[in-house]
Amino acid sequence: MNFSNLKYRSLLVGAGACMLLATSCKDFLDIDLYDQYSPTCLNTKEAYESLTAPLYGGYVWSQYEGKFAWCVNEGVSGVLFNVNDQEGALFKLSIGDDNSILKEGYTSLYSGVIATSNQVIKTVADSVSANAVPTGMTVGELYAVMGEAYLFRAYAHFLATEYFGECPLVLNTSADIANNVAVPRVSRRTLYAQIEKDLKTAFACLPQTRTKADKWRATKYSAAALLGKLYLTMGSCRAVTPGLTYPYVCANPDAMLDSAKVYLDYVVASKEFQLTTHADLFSATTRNEPSSETIFALYWKMGAYGEGSQYQSQMAPGGDWSNGSGWGGGKGLTYTLYNSFDESDPRKKELCFYVGEGEGNGYTTADGRNAWYGEAYTKKKKDGSVQFGQDGKEFLSQGQHLLNNIKKYVWGVDGSAVHSKGMSIDRRQDIIRLSDVYMMLAEVAYLKSGAELTAPVTDASVLSYVNEVLSAHGAQSLTSMAYFDDFGDKHKVGEKFEFNVTVDDGNGSGVQKTIAVFDTVSMFHAEKRQDYMQQRRKEFAMEGHAWLDLKRLYYLNPELGNKFLVQMDRGCQFTNSPEIPEGDGRFQKESGYARLALVNLCNKELKKQYPNGNYKEGDKEVEIFVTDFIDKNRWYLPIPSSAKAFLQSGVQDLYDQVMSNTYPY
Repeated sequence: MNFSNLKYRSLLVGAGACMLLATSCKDFLDIDLYDQYSPTCLNTKEAYESLTAPLYGGYVWSQYEGKFAWCVNEGVSGVLFNVNDQEGALFKLSIGDDNSILKEGYTSLYSGVIATSNQVIKTVADSVSANAVPTGMTVGELYAVMGEAYLFRAYAHFLATEYFGECPLVLNTSADIANNVAVPRVSRRTLYAQIEKDLKTAFACLPQTRTKADKWRATKYSAAALLGKLYLTMGSCRAVTPGLTYPYVCANPDAMLDSAKVYLDYVVASKEFQLTTHADLFSATTRNEPSSETIFALYWKMGAYGEGSQYQSQMAPGGDWSNGSGWGGGKGLTYTLYNSFDESDPRKKELCFYVGEGEGNGYTTADGRNAWYGEAYTKKKKDGSVQFGQDGKEFLSQGQHLLNNIKKYVWGVDGSAVHSKGMSIDRRQDIIRLSDVYMMLAEVAYLKSGAELTAPVTDASVLSYVNEVLSAHGAQSLTSMAYFDDFGDKHKVGEKFEFNVTVDDGNGSGVQKTIAVFDTVSMFHAEKRQDYMQQRRKEFAMEGHAWLDLKRLYYLNPELGNKFLVQMDRGCQFTNSPEIPEGDGRFQKESGYARLALVNLCNKELKKQYPNGNYKEGDKEVEIFVTDFIDKNRWYLPIPSSAKAFLQSGVQDLYDQVMSNTYPY
């Protein structure tokens, strides 16, 4: 692999000062990389265990977490509405290989996580070969360190192939650097084979339990849960998806699903984890430690830029909800997702700030201040009991045309500054929690049943797993559920919007007139999607699952995957209806706003028909490039152009070399 402009930094706790720094390495993606470690310094258990600490968050993941993770996992998949610049291009499905955010994610996975994992694996393997086990550390504990590195290498390669399809498999970073090797892109079959091997190695090496002091570290259950997700993904590959040199179709999907169930059952049977409420899962008081559901997670620690999590600043609607500026004012749940929650579902409040009725929509910042939104804020402002907040009108005036900015993982300023430091805060970022294991077991049962993906099932073997999660989180149980609800025959064409506007009568006076505008775009928002896909989206929104979930639907049936995108109404927004006077209480209610799809057609049409109308012009046109996305098959994101120059041309299938342990890169 070619490398240039490599920057080294001592980031390891306990072992950082003992790194041997090279000066001639080159890095095509320009990120920190750990080089060899001095054997004389790796002489304690603490020193060895410090090798994997950077893999749990901080610099190696920073460019991935900063924007890529939520721009792709939540934006491309249509969970997070966001039309800002490069971020918004991904949400609008206008995806090119020059998008800087794609480069950041690719960089973080390869030159961050994978390169670090490879170096740890090599370092520990060399120590084992030299019988250099320090006093006070067992061989099993040494292998546990290696197991963590194998786990992270597998997870990073899994993410890479789900994002980029046929991409590099890098197992020998140090050798590639020394020999200035350009690596090939390989088939997904090749990648899946090595990911499986790495996860099985991790499962064999990792301990079942950890002490209280290191309970945040991975265990066998972490590897088992990821194996379950890998086998479920492989078992979902049942159709030839276009756009690949070596399309992957699973030879025996049922066997893969059986393997997934074995590992997922192993996690559940352990009783090491318990379901809990979303209020507990995403509480400010437990944000930097494992929850009872946490099986595998990253742990960001407040510090310099890149050490802690940027997420709160990226999502917070304003300074009250982050230490300094919040960049989340124009971001929020897409209406298709927002509207699918029942009002009584307590997960909704933990997920987003929303305009609703009554006392239940109040929020508390990490430093104990109360905030209110919507009509409740208006009432409390009158009696003087509110500390801060916004009503619907204020949301609109600030360009926040969603009325449901993101709340999950957003806690507000911590007055003690223990957890808050601008764009570098403490955060536990769950990769897999127990709810995901239950939902994957439901998915396995659904696919094993042979039911059509669009056919609702009432089978208890499917619903019991889903209802276990819903019940624990206070949501309404289901009596039937399809994998995917096809709303193709339920869309609305020519939906009528009526507006009362004041127009010039030609004599210098205004006259009230009612006009109707017909939206000719197909809209699906009248239906509340409640299928399995939407159950996962409601449960795991903003947790990094939505893109991977949508990809499995695409693997099962590309046509249905494309339909999901088409039927999403991802461009729906709220906008002030011109017929509502400014003093009207409906400003504080969701019903006080017209929802528009794909383009702000109503205001656009009003301006054309009545250029002198007494109303405020709405947003600029927002176009969603669904057709372009499908035609260009962007289900596999383009590898950044800056990285392609350092890859071999073409794609190779090196499955046999992986299986025979002769893979050269």
